[in-house]
Amino acid sequence: MGKKGRGRPGITLEDVRRACRELELQGRKVGPSNVRLELGTGSFDTIQEHLRTLGYATRPRPRKK
Repeated sequence: MGKKGRGRPGITLEDVRRACRELELQGRKVGPSNVRLELGTGSFDTIQEHLRTLGYATRPRPRKK
């Protein structure tokens, strides 16, 4: 039996780094929403994780009670 495909490949740290650089050049705010718009794909959790790794602080969303 062959291997099944896993769907789309995930975004990489380098993808997010390039998107951040492009946003900064455009004078736009670097954040999960704008990065996702720039990339056209990616989960917010993955994008936020990469932003933290790159040193862009993102505040966690307040949890509903």
